[in-house]
Amino acid sequence: MTKELLLLCCDTDAIIKIIARDWPLLEDEERRELCLEEIYELLAQSAMEPDDFALLNNEAKAQFELDVDMALITIDFDDLEKIIFADKGSEAYFWSLIGDKNDKKNKKIFTALFG
Repeated sequence: MTKELLLLCCDTDAIIKIIARDWPLLEDEERRELCLEEIYELLAQSAMEPDDFALLNNEAKAQFELDVDMALITIDFDDLEKIIFADKGSEAYFWSLIGDKNDKKNKKIFTALFG
């Protein structure tokens, strides 16, 4: 399992909604971490299990879950930026929830998140 695979099977709109909901608070580093943790939970739930997952023994299932967890912790806002702004539709949806991208506060938060 890799972070690329996790991000491929994710619900981009759901990630955008989580970020947008917390947007005014994301200047705070601790709040950004909490937001990422919530996104990790979403990504873990949407991780595609192998076709034979039900047939795997408990050890193999635990290893898969560990692999997912290890891939999750490598995901950061830079990775999320790539999927959010990969197409005009997602980008437009993002800004429709956030507001004016030229607003000073929005620019400051955007820079804090996405560098």
